[in-house]
Amino acid sequence: MDDKSIIKSYKRVSGFYDYTFGQIFRPGQKKLVSMMDCSSSDKVLEIGIGTGTSYKYYPPSTSVIGIDISPDMLKKAKRNIEKHNLINKNVLMMNGEQLKFEDNSFDKVVGMYVISVTQNPDLLIKEMKRVCKPNGDIYLVNHFSFDTDSKFMKLLEKGLMPISKYLGWRPYFPFSDFNAYAKLNVQSISKVNIFDYWGIIHAIN
Repeated sequence: MDDKSIIKSYKRVSGFYDYTFGQIFRPGQKKLVSMMDCSSSDKVLEIGIGTGTSYKYYPPSTSVIGIDISPDMLKKAKRNIEKHNLINKNVLMMNGEQLKFEDNSFDKVVGMYVISVTQNPDLLIKEMKRVCKPNGDIYLVNHFSFDTDSKFMKLLEKGLMPISKYLGWRPYFPFSDFNAYAKLNVQSISKVNIFDYWGIIHAIN
């Protein structure tokens, strides 16, 4: 996958995203933000903000910057912010693999449904760690392939890999392989969304 493929993929779905994928992903957004236990003093970075549907779950007093590489998704995010009069919530067009923030800028850094979409997940994690304060929180919600998954599911995911460029995401994405280079200080792993197909990872930077 490359950035152009990802942008094209989200251009195709941006018009109906909130009514389809957005509905599927919403429970994970809500649960993750609840786990983050944000305060008014927290400065949060959300990578892969999409249409900004997660913003309504954050406390109004919490400052959140959301970034994305899809201009079509960000247009909808800006409209959602204006429509719901969401304060302390902003969006920027930016590549998560090349963040334009200084080191140790955020108390919490979150990536929702973005790790299996980005071109270089190792660079994305490296950047998330860089901009997160020492002992700050890193959260991910994403589909990972775990050793406990059924053999049938693994075969299905592997079979879809040749069309991952068209799908815009990696169907087969072993967490063990991912964390071999991410080296996250994992505090907890929980499952969420339909069929518990997605995992929530909480790590300390």
